[in-house]
Amino acid sequence: MLDIVNAVITNESPLVKLLGDFESSFVGYVYGMRFDQALVLTNDEFKKKVNGIPHNSFLVAAGFHPEKFNDSHHIDREVVLLRVLEPTSLPQDNDFVRTRIEHHQRRTVDEKFPGDVHDGLDPITAVELQAGGLRCSVLGTFFVDDDGHLRLGSDIENFMSLSRLRAFKPRAEALETIVNHVNPEVQKKAFEEALNAGFRSTPSPIHIGTVRYTSTARLHRGKDEAKVNVLIQPTDFLARRTAVLGMTRTGKSNTVKTTVSAVALAAMTDDTPIGQLIFDINGEYANANHQDDGSSIADVFPAQTVRYRAIETPGFEDLRSNFYADVDQALNLIQALFKQETSPFSGQDLDTFMTSTLEAPDVTERSDHNRWKVRKAIFQCILKKAEYPAPENFLISIPRGKALVEKINRWASAQTPPHEVRIPTADEVSLEEASAWFELLRFVNLKLRAEQKEEGKQVLGLESSTRGNAWVDPVMESYLNMLARENSREMQFGGYRAIGKYKNYHSSRRSAEITAEVIAHLDNGKIVILDLSAGPVEIRTILSERIARQIFERQMAAMHRGETPKNIVLYVEEAHNLIGKKADLTNTWPRVAKEGAKARIAFVYATQEPSSVHPNILANTENWFITHLNNDDELKTLGKFYDFGDFIGSLKAAQDVGFARIKTLSSPFVIPTQINRFSPDEIKQRIVAISAARGQ
Repeated sequence: MLDIVNAVITNESPLVKLLGDFESSFVGYVYGMRFDQALVLTNDEFKKKVNGIPHNSFLVAAGFHPEKFNDSHHIDREVVLLRVLEPTSLPQDNDFVRTRIEHHQRRTVDEKFPGDVHDGLDPITAVELQAGGLRCSVLGTFFVDDDGHLRLGSDIENFMSLSRLRAFKPRAEALETIVNHVNPEVQKKAFEEALNAGFRSTPSPIHIGTVRYTSTARLHRGKDEAKVNVLIQPTDFLARRTAVLGMTRTGKSNTVKTTVSAVALAAMTDDTPIGQLIFDINGEYANANHQDDGSSIADVFPAQTVRYRAIETPGFEDLRSNFYADVDQALNLIQALFKQETSPFSGQDLDTFMTSTLEAPDVTERSDHNRWKVRKAIFQCILKKAEYPAPENFLISIPRGKALVEKINRWASAQTPPHEVRIPTADEVSLEEASAWFELLRFVNLKLRAEQKEEGKQVLGLESSTRGNAWVDPVMESYLNMLARENSREMQFGGYRAIGKYKNYHSSRRSAEITAEVIAHLDNGKIVILDLSAGPVEIRTILSERIARQIFERQMAAMHRGETPKNIVLYVEEAHNLIGKKADLTNTWPRVAKEGAKARIAFVYATQEPSSVHPNILANTENWFITHLNNDDELKTLGKFYDFGDFIGSLKAAQDVGFARIKTLSSPFVIPTQINRFSPDEIKQRIVAISAARGQ
């Protein structure tokens, strides 16, 4: 009866299950131990039974008898997780080498090729020569806590000089348990974060790929071996930083597409909006290509995806701003473009115009806000003069205060003969009528100033109030001179002609401000793709930064008000250009990467130059997906983080597409993984199943 009880306990023990089929998974004996390394004695016969022991493969070591677990001492009731690093020499290796050489020297001509199983050696010698040592890193210790939960510590608590440990190669279900293990406290935290993010419960894990140890995957991924799934937690990405690193064409974009799809499916399952914004530098997410089975994110999620492009294209929203509607962004873009070239136009008024701002002041600052409204209207008239297409039936508000009108009429009446002026009859007029009105105001202001100077009075021109404030301040004066193409000394200059060449950056068909529209889509859980591969290159930097800044400011403001910010994921290609190692951490992109997590902004950045990314950002990155890198400097940078140092040689040598080394927030160690290929048909089937389950 006792034997039966022991057998049941043994079979149910999660520690014994980690060994798998221990009769066939046994690979050797631990003969040396440190807190960070273990040495394993193995031989060729053991390796054959387990289809080889690849570089970077997992081993487990246990000091208990698998069939008598209940009889084991409590100090032995644990399983040490190891990673195979390299062969190591045995004390008798020199003797082994000498024996092999002597044996080969005695071979006859007929023995040039391998013979029987012992290859001409006696059985005892053959067995001895098969022995070899393996040096392994210690990744942690599995044990069962007092509540009966399987846990993984990230180190070892003790080791015996006379080691009782036997080594096993976990496969199939045992290996899947190991690579997908999440400690109870991490599961609890993920559950809490999922609830805070709006999920009803912890979303199902993402099947990201399968375990792959080496580029040569003939044995450990062959037909006789079950492929072991690698799962990651969706909550690992929410409000976290994720690095996708690797050379071009090694699977970075495939990894990002798989991640975008997984997050979208998790959001659909729980009917929880998660906005995803992709800054698509090369257009590979917005458009179908041969790498995606002729499909794209937009094709797979047509109802959830909104695409933008900086040229008019069917199926795309216009990424360009309407300069008449978004004057601040328009002026910023014009100024940036003007700085990038040598212009034939110059002058003090042009310099003032190119260094001014049209950012709206607080409405409570009435005086500043009114001046801004006037400058905004003059700027819109300048655009019209420069032949920027205006929206149909576009009207603008003009200053038409009673005191201003009376002063103009008094001046006109005092002229000899009286100067004829046309006062607009409405507060909102066409661009043509507004331009004429502003040019009249400029003309009267100059004449008044000339008269005041001649009479020895204080030179103010048109006054804004009885306090004697000049209505036309220096910035507004430059704007008016740009409109009239004439400076205050009544000498002509380029004026509005200096900005005429930038019309391609403006779209008159856009009605809403682009940034506000993008944010609204994200709030509704859409996948927004900014295709930056087409249209003016300058929009990449200027518009991308503006959108990112406003998202960041909106999220931070919500957090500071004590509200729960929306869930947003940002994906950025060529990230080293935005968050380079010399970037000021107070700039938009470094702030998004460094501080965005606390405001529920997940930041996924992809680059082939990890050493060029700001070290502060790398140090705070929670999730890592690394494929092939061929540069020692880049690999040296990665070797500083987690246990990526174990993979330096493999990362440099293996160029297989999608062969990644993954470290996520929930996992304490790196898992070598073959990333699943982005599969549109499979994803579409899941969308149909989710919709059916929700009764849609």
